Parts: sequence; structure tokens; C-alpha cells
Amino acid sequence: MAPDETRAVLVVGCTSASAHGQDQLRRLAAQAASRNVRLVGADSPDVLKTDVWRMPAHETVAVDLAAPDALAAFAASRPGLAAVLTVKEGGVLPTALLARELGVAGNDPRAVRTIRNKDMARAVLRDAGFRQPDCTVAAGEAEARAFLAGRAGRGPWIVKPRDGMGSAGVSLVETPRDLPAAVGALGADVPFLVEEFVRGEEFSAEGVVIGGSTYILGVTRKQTGPGFVETGHRMPAGLDAATEATARADVARAVSAVGVSHGIVHVEFWVTPEHEVVLGELHARPGGDFVHALVEHTRPGFELYGALLDDLLGERPPPVPAPSRAAGSQFLVFGPGRVTAVEGWERAAATEGLIAARLDVAPGDVLGPVRSSADRHGVLVAGADGPDEVDAVLAEAQKALHVALGNG
Repeated sequence: MAPDETRAVLVVGCTSASAHGQDQLRRLAAQAASRNVRLVGADSPDVLKTDVWRMPAHETVAVDLAAPDALAAFAASRPGLAAVLTVKEGGVLPTALLARELGVAGNDPRAVRTIRNKDMARAVLRDAGFRQPDCTVAAGEAEARAFLAGRAGRGPWIVKPRDGMGSAGVSLVETPRDLPAAVGALGADVPFLVEEFVRGEEFSAEGVVIGGSTYILGVTRKQTGPGFVETGHRMPAGLDAATEATARADVARAVSAVGVSHGIVHVEFWVTPEHEVVLGELHARPGGDFVHALVEHTRPGFELYGALLDDLLGERPPPVPAPSRAAGSQFLVFGPGRVTAVEGWERAAATEGLIAARLDVAPGDVLGPVRSSADRHGVLVAGADGPDEVDAVLAEAQKALHVALGNG
């Protein structure tokens, strides 16, 4: 059946180099096809000139996503588009701007700018009554040092980009002596965030806004390695019922407080040793690292992107199935050193219970330190009836794989 031209949906950021990004866009395309939706993929001209992977779409167009004037001109040339969406962090603001220009459902660009700048989001959430880490925006090392001097005896602190992602440029500052290295790791002469370090376990809540209400679909427990780079995720998270109920309620209220009215949401939070929930970063897009696959596996029959499409097109999605299974991801991190041999990958990837598997290293590759999510070396994603079975599948797959390293 040919797609309905009156149900044309623009997907901002239709390319991806990552395994989880490609999986998201494939699922989106499949769920759109079952709804007779015509997908138009959009990405920047420079990106589309490369051989980067593109989502399956009925049409692909080049748009300068960083230029508001170009977005307005494109919207004026395509008045028949019924909706616009994105699954990428960098596409959230262009999507909001395009929705406004097209006159279709979407987030207010002001709300998107707020959540993209972490300090602005902190201020809004603090005003709404949520506990938030103490923080400031510093234009350089001197301003950061002055901020810490006024808080002697407190800490440690986190130094990170104001609007970064993937844990790139994030450093722990125990004392002011650590500041030069932390500021140097940012790699750009732009304002940055200095933020109170929150002691506790890290989690995230995954949800979707339907009819203006936020539905929490799952809570994910995070595993992190050096530099706060995420190395694994588990769903369900294993929180006690009272703490999880508090987290779900806080996240739903926070999404409303910052003004997000449409889309899939991913909200990070900590649970302190005192069982207090402290909200972290809030995103108006799905979680990365195959979190979307965890959500769909744990709720058999649920279509995350289908629910989003239904809402944006003004239709009522089917009822959300109850959670009944478990899922998890484990990222592969090796090195540093030169890869001399890779053995057992085919057997590892064929492990029963894996949802997805990818290895990004080969003999001859020189592996450096893992400083951001982009530096990780592969991923295994498993689904099973319960958490113990998920861990067993991941352990079996990892056991089958051997990556030998020599001196770089």
C-alpha cells in the first residue's frame, strides 16, 4: 500500500553512525509503515554528502539544521507535512523550530533551549520545588575558582559542558588543584558548568508525552566507568517500590515544569544514600544506548515510536501494555593498546537472548582511553523473562569473546 501523502512526517536527523541510533530509526520506519505514514528524512547537507547510514525513508532532503532561516524557508516550501520529530539530541531544537513554522504539534523552542542548557533547566526545576545540585556557569578557570572559593569545605564538584552529551568533557574536581585539568578537558573556549557532585546511584526514567500527559514507561539502572562514561543499563531498575514511585512522579512533574509538551522523554536522576531522588538532566528525545529497545522488550507489543506518531498526528495510541519482562545492555570496553586478535565474536553475537550486538574493533586498531560514549568498543543487548536471566545472557556472550591487546 502506498503511504498516505496527507500523513507525511519529517524526521530530523535521519542518519546515524551508532548502532543504537540506526536501530531506533529502523524501528521508527517499521512502525510508521504500519500506520501508512510517509517518512521524509532530513539532515544537514554536509552529512548527506558522506556515506553515513541513512534511515529507510520515502524521501530524503538536505536542510541546514543549524540555521533558523533555512528551517523557516524549508517549512514554507513543505506546507503538507503533518508532523515533525527527532530521536537525536542535536535535532531537538530544529524540530521545535520546524514544528512552530509548520503549525503542527511540537515543543515550544523556549522550553527546548531551557533543557539544552543545563543551568537553565536547574533553575526552572529549583523554582518548581525540586532539590537541585548547586551550580554556576563559568566563563573560564578564574570564575570557576572563585565559585569554589565561596564554598570551601564542600564538594566534590563536576565540571562539564553546558550543553554537552555522551559524558564528553566531564571531570570530577575534588579540590581547586584539579581545575586546570578539568577545564582543559573541555576542549573549547566557551562557558561551562561547575556543579555539585551528587552522591548516589544513577538512574533514568523513560517516558512519552501523550495528549499532554507524561507516561513513564520504565526506570533504568545505569552502570558507569571511569569519567562517568556509561557502560551498561538494566530494566527494571530494582528500586524499592516507594522510591520508584517518587521518581516516576517527580519526573512527570518535572517534564511539565520545564514546558515539554510533546515527544519521547529521557530524564536522568540520582538516588542518594538517604533514598532521596535528585533530578539530573532532562531530554526531549529517547535515551541512547539501546534504552529504547529495553523499553519495548519489557512491554511486549508496545511500539514506542508508534505511540509518538499517533500523538503527533492527533490520534489516540493503543493502550500501553504492562511490563512483564527484563532487558539490559552491556558496553564493551578494552585497552588501551593495539588489537592483535579478535576471537569468538560470531559465537558471542549468536548467543540466544541477545536483541542486538555490535563490535567496533578489529585487529590492528589502536585503542586509547575511553573518555566519552563514542569511545566505547561495542555493545551487547539482551532480553529475557527476568533480571537474572538477562545478566546470564550478557555474561555468556562476553565469555565467548576474546580481544587480545599488545603494546600500541
